[in-house]
Amino acid sequence: MATKRGSKPQLRAVVHIGPIKTGSTAFTEQMTASQERGDLSETIVYALPREISLHNESRIVIPEHIRHLAPKLEWSRQSGESRVAKNGSKYVLGARTYLDDLAHDLRASAKSNTTVFFVEEALSRRTGPGDLTSDLLARFDAVDYVFVARAQQFIVKSAISQRLKAASHPKARDARVSTFLSNENLANQFDFASILDRWESRDPRVHVIVVPFLESDRGTQNLFYRILTAVGVRANLGEPVDSVGNVTPSRFEIAAIGLYKKVAFRSSRKRLRRDSLQFRAYEFARIALAMFARIIKSPRWEVHPQERKDIVEFYQPSNLSFREKLGAEALSSEWTEWFRQAGIHDN
Repeated sequence: MATKRGSKPQLRAVVHIGPIKTGSTAFTEQMTASQERGDLSETIVYALPREISLHNESRIVIPEHIRHLAPKLEWSRQSGESRVAKNGSKYVLGARTYLDDLAHDLRASAKSNTTVFFVEEALSRRTGPGDLTSDLLARFDAVDYVFVARAQQFIVKSAISQRLKAASHPKARDARVSTFLSNENLANQFDFASILDRWESRDPRVHVIVVPFLESDRGTQNLFYRILTAVGVRANLGEPVDSVGNVTPSRFEIAAIGLYKKVAFRSSRKRLRRDSLQFRAYEFARIALAMFARIIKSPRWEVHPQERKDIVEFYQPSNLSFREKLGAEALSSEWTEWFRQAGIHDN
């Protein structure tokens, strides 16, 4: 990204919009470590938390707050989708102030064209970018939205596993694939053709880029470099970060999680102060069960072969449409392997 003599350096925002279970947490950890170690070149910036002044108060804002600039997607209460702040709220104002400060500092110091990375995996589930694009273009010269596609027969299993561990509603402990696929809010988050449609823009300054996640990427930096290559930047990330991913729970852990939610759900729905004895009791029960579950050895929870087949068949129409939208790009060796993993074998 060379800068023409006499022209001002251009700033580009690259936003990793998800979805979940595609290495976004590991990418965040790697980029944070690389930025803090000084491994990234001067033309690449990973947006880190920073202190801003808002309403005569100083507060730390994290880059993930940009999610509040996108519209709320009307997911059901079962989906785990968090509420999005209303326009004008402290979250929206905080995100805009964060972007103002970041862009101002970069324009004052950048000597050549610079790419700024943001990561917010929840964005891919939204109906579209909402005000996010206009807010970014008001501060940056171009915007690339990047999302990572992972074959659904692998990603659905991981998504169910995370839902079992994280969701607060007792019905969330249902580990059946059929339950997941029957919930439109949950299943559609991995409809990659739909994500392309919802996030595309006619503005020539905005691009939507898709990067394939291959199962051989797990535990390596391959995916990270593929993301950087896809957006046209070269970087040395330095030493890989030891990232502890979300491990698939054992069958006993699932039983322990279900017991905790069954006992604690009614009271935990009440608004308890963090320093209250009731809150501490429920937190203690959760931690105690988690420790006990780690001691008890049992097989990991897995989907059955028939359930894998059901996942492949469920997403097949979407994946065929997705391949059409990729066009000639789908003929590359990486995408050919991706569609093989997704169960699309025809020519």
